[in-house]
Amino acid sequence: MILTEQKKGVAMAANEEKSRWQFLNEEAKAGRLYLDASVAKSCRDASNKQIDLFKTLKGDLRRLSTVTGLGRFNCSDQLAKMLGMKAVGGERDFDTAFTEHIEVLELIRDTIEISVKKYEDQQLAQTAATNNKADDLDNGGK
Repeated sequence: MILTEQKKGVAMAANEEKSRWQFLNEEAKAGRLYLDASVAKSCRDASNKQIDLFKTLKGDLRRLSTVTGLGRFNCSDQLAKMLGMKAVGGERDFDTAFTEHIEVLELIRDTIEISVKKYEDQQLAQTAATNNKADDLDNGGK
């Protein structure tokens, strides 16, 4: 019973984190979330680096799903199977955990990217407006 409650707690925490970033993503899309451009770019780059790491680790898990070298006993075969299932395919396996983390990191990255894009668009609009005013002044204010 306690173990089941712990599993539910872990799953709920992962879902809450995903929901939090889905909310922030929608806020960014609606223009209600802004981040400093330099901070946002650093966070986006860090998110991409972490996503790449988790994807690499997920690939490495495939090799760990087949455990050998524990001897030729019934219990060693069962242990090898249990360890392999913890890597890929078992309940609360690392493969699923990495997938969930990658999904959240992608939401984080995408949310930050929206903020960076909005900031860059604002900068372009301000530059264009400044250039138009300068052109008007050069043409005698007409």
